Amino acid sequence: MGQVSRYDYGQLTKSETTDEGYLRVWCKAARVGTQLYTRGDGSQVREYRPEDEVANPESLASFGMKAVTLGHPKVLLDTETTKLHQVGHAGSHIRYSDGFVEVALLITDQKAIEAIQRGDAQEVSAGYRVDYDPTPGISPTGESYDGVQRNIRINHIALVEKGRAGRNVRLLLDSCDRLDAVADFELPSNSPVISMARITLDGLDLEIPADAAGAVQSFVKDTERAKADLQQKLDAKDEAIQTAITEKSEAQDRTDAANERINELEKQLADAVAANEQRDDSADIKEAVNQRLEALQKFAPILPEDYKFDGEDEAQLMALAYKNVFEKDVREDASADYLLGILDGVLAAMEDIEEDQEEIKSDSEFVPEEDGSNVAEVRAALAQVQAAEKFDAQDSYRERLVNGWKSDLSAHA
Repeated sequence: MGQVSRYDYGQLTKSETTDEGYLRVWCKAARVGTQLYTRGDGSQVREYRPEDEVANPESLASFGMKAVTLGHPKVLLDTETTKLHQVGHAGSHIRYSDGFVEVALLITDQKAIEAIQRGDAQEVSAGYRVDYDPTPGISPTGESYDGVQRNIRINHIALVEKGRAGRNVRLLLDSCDRLDAVADFELPSNSPVISMARITLDGLDLEIPADAAGAVQSFVKDTERAKADLQQKLDAKDEAIQTAITEKSEAQDRTDAANERINELEKQLADAVAANEQRDDSADIKEAVNQRLEALQKFAPILPEDYKFDGEDEAQLMALAYKNVFEKDVREDASADYLLGILDGVLAAMEDIEEDQEEIKSDSEFVPEEDGSNVAEVRAALAQVQAAEKFDAQDSYRERLVNGWKSDLSAHA
């Protein structure tokens, strides 16, 4: 927030002459609201004067007893320049009323008194310093502005010609950019020709040429904005780095916990293996081996021809036998007892078929004599063979067993 100089304009209202010939006048020296300023480059900026700044007691007090000048001097007044420009002074009683600052002036210079009486000086213009806040916004009356004036401090009050905005109190130009164009009263020849302005940088009050003040303040504003943007980017990167560090740490913690769990499980497994090796389970092993050997011997006739025993238990052997007989896997819902019954039936049927085939083969080898002497015996043998090829109707259970091993397991469900 830089400190700059401003001019405000107001109307002279009434006047009276003192016994000394001085002229006492009353005026409205300032007002609240937005003010339009023209910079040295011709661009314009609108600034807002809030009521709480204009009516601030310290701001109002700064009007009291300040020097009155005929036109604005090219510099703000101090102990060295006041005597060159002063034509009177303000009174000590300052009043704020309905948005305006009202003050009484005592004009002591004859030239200035005549200018007022001729109508050449019809308004007053307050020269002051403010802290300029470049924050844009909308005023309570709906006017947009580019910045706000704060900490208003009056330096002098100038008598000027009729302003370009009529009788309304107004702000015409920013003295930090160029001089007021309407303040064209003749000034002493030894007045300084360089307009200076005070600005504040990093807490230091500096006085520099007014033409450069605006550029310096713009540069400072741009620099502060760039600095803020850079800081924001640095903060974002720092946050991202901290997040990555946290995530890496959490991932390492999870890895360490997993490795610890693996080591624990490996130890438990090693302990279990050691305990199992120490168990005296030879009897159980022997019984299991015998059961598997018995199952192997039992189902060997219906196992694949190229099958080699590899430690399968009874259930696994039955599954292999079933697949070999029916050329498909056992149904998942088939119980062990059910499967055992099917395979027992298949084995029984195979045994009966072998016996019948041996008997038929034995009978079929009986041949008749050439002389026909054993025709009766041959006929009897043939009849026996034919009878063997058919199943007795009363032996239906045996018939189902013989044919059952050829069918799918689902047929027995």
